[in-house]
Amino acid sequence: MKKRKRFEYKMQRRTKEKEVYLQYIQYEIGVLQLIKHRREKRGIELGKDEIEKEITLRIYKLFRIACFRFNSDVKLWLTYADFAKKNFDKERVSKIYTTMLQTHNKKPNLWILAAKFEFETNESIDTARNLFQRAIRFIPNNKKLWIEYFKMELLCVEVIMKRKELLGIKEFESNDEPHESISKVEDAILSCKIAEIIFENSIKEFKNEAPELINSFILVANDFNFTKNLIDRMYKRLSEDEELGKLATSRDVLARRHLLEETEILKKCEKNGQIADFTIAELEEKANSAFLESIAFLDTQEMHLIYINFLIERLNLNSQYLNDERFERLNDAFYKLESKFKISVDYLVKWIRYLITFKKIDEAFEKIEKYLDEFKSNKDLWTLYLELNINKNAQEDKILQVFYKSIDNIKQNEALELWETIFEWSLDSQSQNAEKLLQLGSSLMVKEISTIARTKYLEWAEKINDFKLKEVYSNLRQIPPYSYEFFLKYIELEKSRLHEKDVEFAYEDALKHFGNEIIDLWIEYMCFKQEIKKTQDIAGLYWRAMKQLDSDLIEEFSHKFCLFKLNSTDGHTFE
Repeated sequence: MKKRKRFEYKMQRRTKEKEVYLQYIQYEIGVLQLIKHRREKRGIELGKDEIEKEITLRIYKLFRIACFRFNSDVKLWLTYADFAKKNFDKERVSKIYTTMLQTHNKKPNLWILAAKFEFETNESIDTARNLFQRAIRFIPNNKKLWIEYFKMELLCVEVIMKRKELLGIKEFESNDEPHESISKVEDAILSCKIAEIIFENSIKEFKNEAPELINSFILVANDFNFTKNLIDRMYKRLSEDEELGKLATSRDVLARRHLLEETEILKKCEKNGQIADFTIAELEEKANSAFLESIAFLDTQEMHLIYINFLIERLNLNSQYLNDERFERLNDAFYKLESKFKISVDYLVKWIRYLITFKKIDEAFEKIEKYLDEFKSNKDLWTLYLELNINKNAQEDKILQVFYKSIDNIKQNEALELWETIFEWSLDSQSQNAEKLLQLGSSLMVKEISTIARTKYLEWAEKINDFKLKEVYSNLRQIPPYSYEFFLKYIELEKSRLHEKDVEFAYEDALKHFGNEIIDLWIEYMCFKQEIKKTQDIAGLYWRAMKQLDSDLIEEFSHKFCLFKLNSTDGHTFE
């Protein structure tokens, strides 16, 4: 009672705070759960309806007041609805969604959420349909709403068909042609007329994006076993419309029609233990022919790129039997694009990558050298050229020439992949220029590059001798940009050599630069002190950390330090 009074007083303040309402609600939910738990534990049923019902009604009231005062908070409304759902109060959930949508009527996801609840949980098809229609009036230009509305109507048909099948009524056929005795409304529903109306109205709303939307409708309809005629009508609408027929995207949808049954074929073959590749190859051949016909009819760059994207999709499916044939088609399509239009650097890079994957190394070299001057600022093209030279075992001078030329032409902050490639090559091949390259990379002000260079430089120096390792660290320890990984790598290497003083020295260097922001650095240093039996230094480190760390990290550090002490007393190291 005291807590309730406290919350009630807080709610009466002139300035209303959402947190107060949420805390009050959370408290009441906790009380309700505690009562339920104790009833189950002790088997007491006396006064169940009166007590639980009263608390539940109080929670509803608090939610209602909070939602009224802070009606812009969608999360609050949804929490209210979820609580009502958990209490199986369907009528209240419907009212919550209705009230919420009066304020948030421009948010399509909320309309869809409400309609799905009405259809799936409340089993009210008319209410769900009404919600979608209202949503489309408020937000007519949202594709997702149209697609979900279309899907719901098909689900409605499926529900009716299943009910009739369960009752043994066979007044309809699965090919969308219901028996004459069915009422006109049911006739319209079972023959997918409502879904077709949605489809037609959506095309009027999205004239410029109609092909993509039609494709979305087709993919949705394809998941149902009674929509063959509807899908045929949608394809017919797309092919016979003069304006739509001139669009490359329409041609894309029509050509992909041949692969519509692919998913079903794959499922059947998997079930029967058969290889589906040869059946899929026939479908792909038909789709490919349709694309080539479309290119002959509409010989534009957009149509060529759509065809190439299709071929890339098919090649990425990675079939053991079809990959070579798919690559040949893709390669031919790239050559045709190149011969008729100016190829973009993105598509050029994709082409070269596929040439390399399918061992067409000479062709890859030819394409890079042909376009390198035109796209000399492109990092991907230079990286591929460098990798090709390395893989071809080119002379060291040639590899270095390509690398130096590449970093002269591209921006420093885009050159990370190039530096990684040259470091890997120089260290693996034990190049005489390895140290020079590592020094050059370490001196850059791009942190990502200098960090990799410095850590690899330490690894390289460690393989030579102790003196070289210390020399490299000493030269780089005070040169920006500072990197936490660099200090950790040196600490790791010196720990493996059991050089305690050098490890302590490195920890102190790291703390100068990162002691204000990295809690784990302090804890790891304390763990090391404990390992080398210098536990008397840990208290000093603790107070240094409390002074040096940012104020918002103090609480987390204190928690981790307590865990460290507990593990220390148990004889374990801290993790």
